[in-house]
Amino acid sequence: MRPEFEEILESFLQFLFWEKRLSDNTIVAYHQDVMFFLQFLTQAGCHSLQDVDLGVLEQFVISESKKDLEKTSLARRISSLRTFFFFLVQEKIVTENLAKLLDTPRIQRNLPEVLTLEEVERLIAVCDPSLPRGLRDRAMLELLYSSGLRVSELVLLEFSHLDLSNRMIRLWGKGFKERVVPFGEKAQEALVAYLERGRPVLLKRSQSNYIFVSDASGRPLTRQNVWTLIKRYARRAGIQKNITPHTFRHTFATHLLENGADLRIVQEFLGHSDITTTQIYTHVNRKVLREVYERAFPRK
Repeated sequence: MRPEFEEILESFLQFLFWEKRLSDNTIVAYHQDVMFFLQFLTQAGCHSLQDVDLGVLEQFVISESKKDLEKTSLARRISSLRTFFFFLVQEKIVTENLAKLLDTPRIQRNLPEVLTLEEVERLIAVCDPSLPRGLRDRAMLELLYSSGLRVSELVLLEFSHLDLSNRMIRLWGKGFKERVVPFGEKAQEALVAYLERGRPVLLKRSQSNYIFVSDASGRPLTRQNVWTLIKRYARRAGIQKNITPHTFRHTFATHLLENGADLRIVQEFLGHSDITTTQIYTHVNRKVLREVYERAFPRK
């Protein structure tokens, strides 16, 4: 790669971190995508980004598509280029964002697995409240379903994030974005039971800022721990669906929408920066859609 391209790439990464506030994983992905593009320019003998036209961008996309990439990976390459050229325009390195003219491959999005309310209740019911770990696990499952937390947010939850009396959680999600989400009375009851009777037994005499601890060390559970627990409880509850911690997040969003919640409110609860990400949850059944229409449409 040409040295001047390396300098621009480094500046772009700083832009992603400090201005766009993207997550570490997203920055790594954008770095890789743009690096491939700049290497392509170097191999093609292109000496300046000002020389890049739509034809060059299309040639890059064609060359990437020949690598048997998944459509999602190719779409991300194009998204990365659009963000990169937005940065270049902002820095006055180029005059327009030609990457916006690239066609994005159409992606068939699979609907997420969702639990019924009865399945949620069965799953939570198999946690043994006579055991400290059962109290902990019940509180975790109630909170996952009641608030739509990411599993990474759940395991790193601290007391400073939790307003137990008002049933609210303050979170800092992807890209340092702050959001406040409520949780239900059942989750509150499970949390109180765990904090009073389960957590002190697990910790013994140790101290920890984390709410959901693994043992007396005070260390938080890992995402893999939660994944394993949920798989075990699903088997005990006789649920055949492929359930993961993220299934609770899908179920939370779907159940809210099915009961009339506004899509933008659900977007806020989930911490999605783009509402198109939330729209995958709009696979509500036809009966619910008809009821909402009949209630909302003024001309009967």
